[in-house]
Amino acid sequence: MSRGTHTRATRKPVVVLAGEDASDRLSLRVLLEATCPDMRGRIVEIKDPVRLRTATETRLAERVRTLARKARARALLEDAELACVFIHEDLDRVDGVGYPEARERVQKALNKELRSAHYVLAVAELEAWLLLFPDAITAFSSSWRVPAARRGKDTGRFADPKKVMKNEVSGPTRSYRESTAPDIFSKACDLKILDMPNGSNRSWQRFREDVSSCCTHHLGGGRRPQ
Repeated sequence: MSRGTHTRATRKPVVVLAGEDASDRLSLRVLLEATCPDMRGRIVEIKDPVRLRTATETRLAERVRTLARKARARALLEDAELACVFIHEDLDRVDGVGYPEARERVQKALNKELRSAHYVLAVAELEAWLLLFPDAITAFSSSWRVPAARRGKDTGRFADPKKVMKNEVSGPTRSYRESTAPDIFSKACDLKILDMPNGSNRSWQRFREDVSSCCTHHLGGGRRPQ
């Protein structure tokens, strides 16, 4: 075996993560590593803000090409093979008939440029995922409670989940901030309740399926979501 062949064969696979901001990327990192332990130590980030959902067709193609180039460059910097790419954005409106179309439009553009890309379009926003785990929210702050009226629901139908977290869950003494989301997700991981959401959200289910697919087919883990 030549040195070049040996180097290619032993390159570690990496997962590239991109998102709207640092808190969102950290939240996704926590969830990715908990769901697929084989991703631990293999996730690297692109820190440029993602702006795909609202782009025109021409701009979308341009931005996806740029994102794909940066993802490959990031993997090359690690002397690694690019296994999967996860790109997060919030839909910023409630779930409905337009959600699958909005997601598929960007997903198709990504598929043209990347072998294994997953568009994580959260409905209505990432805070809707937090509301699936009321026990984790209270574990993070004992004074925080998800109201009964918000439990067991389709959280993708909540018009403003961030407002729910600020005004209905947290209190004036300690108000919810976006930067606390990763810590709440970490509590959900510690409690081992990621596969027991209190309610539903189809973007959450889609994300879980995408992570399982990457873990099984591109990292060789062959594991079910944790």
